[in-house]
Amino acid sequence: MSTADRMTDFTSFIVMDVMEAAFELERKGIDVVHLEVGEPNFPLPPPVDAAIRKALADGETHYTHSMGIRPLREAIARRYHDKYGVEVSPERICVTTGSSAAFLMLFGALINPGDGVAMSDPGYACYPNFIRFVNGRPVFVPICEEDGFQLTPRVLENSDLEGADTFIISSPANPTGTLTGRATYQWILDRGHTLVSDELYHDLRYGDAEQFTALAVSNDAYVVDGFSKRYAMTGCRLGWMVVPQEMVRPINRLAQNLYISAPTPSQYGGLAALAEGDEYVARMRDEYQRRHDVLIDGLKKLGFKISFKPQGAFYVFADISNFSDDSYEFCLAMLNQAHVATTPGVDFGAHRTKRYVRFAYTREVERIEEALARLEKWLGRR
Repeated sequence: MSTADRMTDFTSFIVMDVMEAAFELERKGIDVVHLEVGEPNFPLPPPVDAAIRKALADGETHYTHSMGIRPLREAIARRYHDKYGVEVSPERICVTTGSSAAFLMLFGALINPGDGVAMSDPGYACYPNFIRFVNGRPVFVPICEEDGFQLTPRVLENSDLEGADTFIISSPANPTGTLTGRATYQWILDRGHTLVSDELYHDLRYGDAEQFTALAVSNDAYVVDGFSKRYAMTGCRLGWMVVPQEMVRPINRLAQNLYISAPTPSQYGGLAALAEGDEYVARMRDEYQRRHDVLIDGLKKLGFKISFKPQGAFYVFADISNFSDDSYEFCLAMLNQAHVATTPGVDFGAHRTKRYVRFAYTREVERIEEALARLEKWLGRR
């Protein structure tokens, strides 16, 4: 039996290939420093841990409403009001099995076969595959370090958008840590395009750069967010999306059929995260800032070129052109010879990505320093 045609261009998620190869080395007794996967290494915030345990003890292990338990949807709506001054009805919120499920349902509801969806290149590796899965057409907009990896109105004006009507913005962005300004959102909306805003890394930003939700720019924007990165709840598989009122029932139907409901104990954990988790987020952000500074300073001393400092998330997109013009080969060699796991830039697109490697500062400073020491020896030999 042959695979479906859509699988022809459906790429692997290379960071997961790297992580699985690293696990195989560890199985053989080799110590690997993991700077590849974008997963916080912090434990669950204690209130979240307690809430999930209580949900399990109370027998909250059955299906919920396909859009999520009402108290959680109301709490998410309050967050938009309290944090951004935006009024969002709980009816417009769908709690999802991680943000990946949100994207898949959203594009399933929005995209017809052949429809173009514009996104930055480099950008999050899974966006194109979400689009391909619903037989849409990814349209890549090249961005570069000289412009701060910014998807700006000027870049959009000068790009061939190939008739794309839907645009994805990730801010802060993976893999670059870029924050996108309001003017870009407005450019997309002023032209009548559909805007999908990935806000999964909100609250993980550095300095005084403005953070806002796309819903503050337009009530018609589609927003995807979640608990994984902000609250270190990756394994809980809990996200959400906000959609215009007319899309509520279509999303509801998809949720009923594809997922039934998000994990029930996790939803109670999400309630606790929103109520009591912000102080833990602040502590994590301070620690990320420390790791950010140590990693960037160390990489520069080793000869990596970093002219753009990330403003959010927990990634450094480092130029390796002093060492190699093939990020895939470079990362494999780094893993197998230096035992440091990172992600090749080619996982995130095609525009100049062979000259970049993504480092995730999701491990303790001591492990980052160990990685830098290993790289110094390895690069000296290389």
